Amino acid sequence: MLLLSHKKISDTDLESASIIWDFLTQKDDLDKADLIFVLCSHDIRMAKYAADLYKNGYANRILFSGGLNFFTKNVFSDSEAESFAKFVRDEGIPIQDLIIENESTNTGENIQFTKSLLNRMNIKVNSVIAIQKPSMTLRVRLALNKQWSENQFIISAPKYSLLEAPHQYINLYMIINEIVGDLQRIIVYPKLGFQSEISIPESVESAFNHLVSREYNLHLIR
Repeated sequence: MLLLSHKKISDTDLESASIIWDFLTQKDDLDKADLIFVLCSHDIRMAKYAADLYKNGYANRILFSGGLNFFTKNVFSDSEAESFAKFVRDEGIPIQDLIIENESTNTGENIQFTKSLLNRMNIKVNSVIAIQKPSMTLRVRLALNKQWSENQFIISAPKYSLLEAPHQYINLYMIINEIVGDLQRIIVYPKLGFQSEISIPESVESAFNHLVSREYNLHLIR
C-alpha cells in the first residue's frame, strides 16, 4: 500500500474537492473511431475500460501511452503502457491490435510521442477515443485542442465518482491533492503554450483557494 499519509478531510474540504472534480470531468458521447488512445496513469481501471470499448467494436486498435513517473514507478514494475497492455492481453485483446508508447512522462509527451510513433508506423487516424481518469479529461481535451487539433477526439473515461476514485495505491487525501494540481495546470499551462485556455468559474476558483489554504499542495507546481 502506497501513500498512506493523510489528514482529516473536513466536510468543507470534500465539498470543495467535489466542485473541482465536477469541473475537471468531461465525457463525450461515444462513437466508433480509428483508435482508442489511452493516456496511462496509476489507475488500471482505464485499461479495463479500453478493453471493454474494443470488445464493443468502438475501435480495432488500442494505443497505450506512458512511461513511468515519480509515482507510478512505485506502482508498476514495467512502464505504464506495458502494464496496461499486459492487463488487456489477459482480458483477451489480441497483441497485434495493441500499440505501445512507453517513454512519455506527462500529458504533453503522451500526445507528442504518440503522434511521432503513429507517423513512424505510417498509421493514419482521423477519429480517436482519448481515455484518461475522469478528473483528467478536461486537461486532456485542452491539451489535444492545442497540440493535435487536426484530429477529431472523443473524450472518455471509466465511470466513477470522487469518492470512488481511490484504489489500492492512492487514497482520497492524495486524490484531492492530485485534482488541486490538475486545476492549477489548467490555469497555468495555456500561458506556456501547452493547452487551450478556459474560463474558471468563481465557485471553482474559491474551492481551489480553500483547498490550497488547507495545504492540499503536494501536486502543485512550485
